[in-house]
Amino acid sequence: MTQRSFSPSALAKQRELRGISVRELAAAVGVTKRAVMYWQAGRSVPDDRSFGRLLKALRCDAQDLSGRQRGSETLADLRRDAGMSASDAAAVLARKRYAQGLKIDNEKIRALELGRSVPGWGTISPDKAGRLARMLAQIYRVPERVLMDAWRRSRPEDIPPVLPERRSQTTEARTTVWEALNDRQRTYLSCIFWQDLEEEKKSQGRRSMGGQRPPAIEWRRMLLAVHAPPDLVGYTRIQERLRVEGVHDPGVGSSVAALERRGLVITYRDRVRVDGEGEVPRTRVELTRHGRAVARAGLEVSRDSGPPKPLLSRWLWRILVRVARADGNGLDGSLAGRGPHALAVGRSPDRKNPSRGFIVLRHPDGVDSGAYFWFLTEDGRRHIADYFTLYQDLYPDVDTSGLENVAG
Repeated sequence: MTQRSFSPSALAKQRELRGISVRELAAAVGVTKRAVMYWQAGRSVPDDRSFGRLLKALRCDAQDLSGRQRGSETLADLRRDAGMSASDAAAVLARKRYAQGLKIDNEKIRALELGRSVPGWGTISPDKAGRLARMLAQIYRVPERVLMDAWRRSRPEDIPPVLPERRSQTTEARTTVWEALNDRQRTYLSCIFWQDLEEEKKSQGRRSMGGQRPPAIEWRRMLLAVHAPPDLVGYTRIQERLRVEGVHDPGVGSSVAALERRGLVITYRDRVRVDGEGEVPRTRVELTRHGRAVARAGLEVSRDSGPPKPLLSRWLWRILVRVARADGNGLDGSLAGRGPHALAVGRSPDRKNPSRGFIVLRHPDGVDSGAYFWFLTEDGRRHIADYFTLYQDLYPDVDTSGLENVAG
């Protein structure tokens, strides 16, 4: 383990915050009291296994004991954060069916992390690297995008890994459920499904505009019916969809009950006050995961899985393009919303996983005070160069003119 990956002062701080003595911590980690004192004094650093035990004993994240910022992790960092030595990682990989022919050992793991040629492997093809990257993400328990970013930092001279496509689950069973429904039940399920998609897009739109995305439990429970005269309360969005499909008595009777018995929807009933009527019953409906899958299969709607794992969503790509366009001048530090949490060094999109580390907020070169600006990091430049053509195909509506120098 290197000094870059461990902060002696952070260890002392975390130990004191949790009220653990040096002796107690040493016992929990399985080392001597002197070893812990040496770590805190900066005279030595924990080995990889001891680091993992420290995280468990102190109930903290790797970032809490690390001298590095989020969004700068290498392959070696991810392994240490998982509390594994190179030998541990090699042993786990060796049990994977695909990896058995690679004869992975401690030496090969080290060479992979240091960006060197791996003995016995020759040139690592993008496909081979992609399969290996997926296995490493699994054993280190990190998202694939995090592993891919760490791979590029550790092996910048390699061609970017290409993750293998996942096998799609069969839709035969779901189609069978769909076909077992009568026409009216299918109509109800379809209208609920389309409204669920609409609510999801609204939620995503609020986040992309910098707003707070409400919890899914709120927007997935959609208003199905208010049991009062339509001239007083009108029709809900689902009822309007049903009327378009020819269902002019869109209540919550036998059709909805049949869908609920099959585990396709869940209904929630309460009461709401309506002017002129007093309190009246109200019914909300939530599409279950099973119901959503059945509707997709029956309506032949493919699931939008988003961009490939290493690539950014459209709104994050727009932000990266804005920063890249500013080039050496930097972009003023007024980026709003959650974009910086997903892209910037030192941030985290979910307070757990690191950011992509593609932009950084700092003073311009040669300036020590005044306003801060957003600049591309080397990781950001490399990412644009690696995937520029793919982004142009994926998001043709995003103007990337002027980025030829970065992409080249």
